[in-house]
Amino acid sequence: MPTLYIIHGYDAAPSHHWFPWLQDQLATIGVPCHILAMPNSGQPDLNAWLTKIEQSVAVHDEDVYFVGHSLGCITVLRHLERINQAIGGVVLVAGFAGAVPLLPQLDEFTAQPLNTAHLRQLIRQRSVIAADNDATIPFTLTKALGQQLDAQFLIVKNGGHFLLGEGFDTLPVVLDELRRMFELANAETSGNTV
Repeated sequence: MPTLYIIHGYDAAPSHHWFPWLQDQLATIGVPCHILAMPNSGQPDLNAWLTKIEQSVAVHDEDVYFVGHSLGCITVLRHLERINQAIGGVVLVAGFAGAVPLLPQLDEFTAQPLNTAHLRQLIRQRSVIAADNDATIPFTLTKALGQQLDAQFLIVKNGGHFLLGEGFDTLPVVLDELRRMFELANAETSGNTV
């Protein structure tokens, strides 16, 4: 049975954007979903955020999935580098692995390059979702992250930064990607192909 963890971004909280909707949708198909409240999200500290995930996620195995949004994406990847255990998959929304020109206060998270070759081995299924008009995280940064991870790359027209203020209290593309991942994992486990 899959278990999902949502890691929100900079200056956000579990009740923001499309996170509660996704949690409710997963509950209807019996998938436990935990939205972590990352500490001091208006002034994030990499070590504090990594500690929060380590304290909140007891088991890492092929039934564990993460959804990250914005700063939550690089945080998930840093966490996985640190724990060095394989998981089922990630869906990364408006993510980045390089410095964000408009947000130098987040440089600590991107100061060191990701070990993407190792992350590709640890994360069985990888999806990156970008908008063609994100004014916060440049499209090129999200696209580069998808390429580095050899991830399924999906573009949402006029998605902005996928914020509630931009009309995103739901984000069906994330749910669709998770369902696809769960079905593929189930088929592989049962010996069938999709």
